[in-house]
Amino acid sequence: DHFWMSDDIFGLKPGWVEEFSHLVNVRKLKFKYKIQSRVDLLLQDGTLNALFQSGAETIWVGAESGSQKILDAMDKGTTVQQIYNATERMKQKGIKVGFFLQFGYLGETRMDIDATLRMVLDLMPDEMGISVSYPLPGTKFYEKVKDQLREKQNWSDSDDLSMMFKSTFTSAYYKELHRYIHAVYRKHKGYAILRKLFFNPLRLNYRDLRSGLATFYYIPTSIAQRKKLERLEQAVSLPAG
Repeated sequence: DHFWMSDDIFGLKPGWVEEFSHLVNVRKLKFKYKIQSRVDLLLQDGTLNALFQSGAETIWVGAESGSQKILDAMDKGTTVQQIYNATERMKQKGIKVGFFLQFGYLGETRMDIDATLRMVLDLMPDEMGISVSYPLPGTKFYEKVKDQLREKQNWSDSDDLSMMFKSTFTSAYYKELHRYIHAVYRKHKGYAILRKLFFNPLRLNYRDLRSGLATFYYIPTSIAQRKKLERLEQAVSLPAG
């Protein structure tokens, strides 16, 4: 029911998205598609209009972190404010938003993690994917940690959220963090649905109702996971913030 454009950065070439949109409309094509892009590209004049008019349904962006310190350390070339602005504009257009988030980058602290969670709850993307940082050969990051990699030499080795190098916290912490972020996100999503249920009960479907009721599961679950994270933090000698 849609196309998934798997190019890492859809429309990186200047003017390409506008040309694509023009051809789609000239040929009177009607279809929906998903892409991956960058927030700075999405904020360029005319880009979001062209994507919307050509049928973009969901745009995934590498938000990565809600901490500017971490984005700068990654040489990401984007800002937290651009993530906020691009997300708000996509929602105004009725385009769904997907966030790729990354935890465990060198120098990350509890404060940086909290900033990322705060960004998620402020913006509430429609979809979310979480991973731990993995070093790609040829990058400065890889050069910094290559002596630690040993048996783990490929990004696919981090699929289980196991750290490939020494970071602030342990693999067990980041695995629990993955579960905690999702639980808190779903809890807040459920809150929004329950509010809609209260004011407009006839407008909700079965899926909404199920998500709303799941809030009562995620409330105690997120509390228990938060406590487990705190215990895992205490086991680490590095400061929490």
